[in-house]
Amino acid sequence: MKKIYSVLVLAFVALMSLSAAERDLWTGSWSVSWDYPEGDERREWKQLGQSDFEAMEAGSTLYFYFEIETEAAYHKYNFDNYAWTALPGHEAEHDSDFGFGENTKVTFVVTQDIKDAIAEGGFAIHGHGFEVVKVTILEEEEPAEGVIWSGNWYVSWALPDGDEHKEWKGITPDDFAAFNVNDTLCLSLEIVPTDEYHSYKLDDYGWNALPGQAQVDITANTEVRLVITDAIKNAVAEGGFALHGHGINIVQARLAAMVTPTAIENISIRNNGIRYNILGQPVDEDYKGIVILNGKKMMIH
Repeated sequence: MKKIYSVLVLAFVALMSLSAAERDLWTGSWSVSWDYPEGDERREWKQLGQSDFEAMEAGSTLYFYFEIETEAAYHKYNFDNYAWTALPGHEAEHDSDFGFGENTKVTFVVTQDIKDAIAEGGFAIHGHGFEVVKVTILEEEEPAEGVIWSGNWYVSWALPDGDEHKEWKGITPDDFAAFNVNDTLCLSLEIVPTDEYHSYKLDDYGWNALPGQAQVDITANTEVRLVITDAIKNAVAEGGFALHGHGINIVQARLAAMVTPTAIENISIRNNGIRYNILGQPVDEDYKGIVILNGKKMMIH
């Protein structure tokens, strides 16, 4: 008896990554130590002025490159203003206890709160036992075709109520309505090293977790993958979609879609040892990928 098999195959949409590059804002070798006497310029680093930050958009990302001075007894840095008052979100000093014992690249997200604080009091780096050697700004090109959302959106639930960076809502309920069940939403997250911990949760506008989701703590850059189910689509249609968390940047959202090939219909499956690809075409034993052999689907590497 002949059997007709209908085969479902997961196939990812071909998507190009967002292209971004760092542009130098400052380079040098500036030793920082509060052991220097009062009046010594090396007690602090103030090479970016208030006008520099005024020209930056909220959400811009800077990278500070620090090299430790190995002869120093300890190493500590903090981002603050000319009066040594910490900037919003940077109240805790970062020292050897937080892993600042080696050369470091620090991510600094310029939020609106930080822009306001710098406009009022300036920007400085204070600390001990390190050199500032380079400062760059991340410049992003236009998103590649097929990417749902791209940017650099800082998220922290430590921010006050009403601050837009308390959550990310870059995908609307209408967007979700267009997704198919079994599509996979992929969210690229980057940790912010200056925050004390890093966590995310996929939920709705009311901070209610989506079906099957919970708070997740992370320690490295991560791609979060959410398989779209009927339950998730219904929950988003009712309450919206948001990402809440702490100490992370959302940099990209893309979709990996499930497709159902049609050309494989009406294949006659016999125990004859012939291999077929997912389009129903015979292939030899050297073929790599998904094959159908004697009615069974398998991956050949």
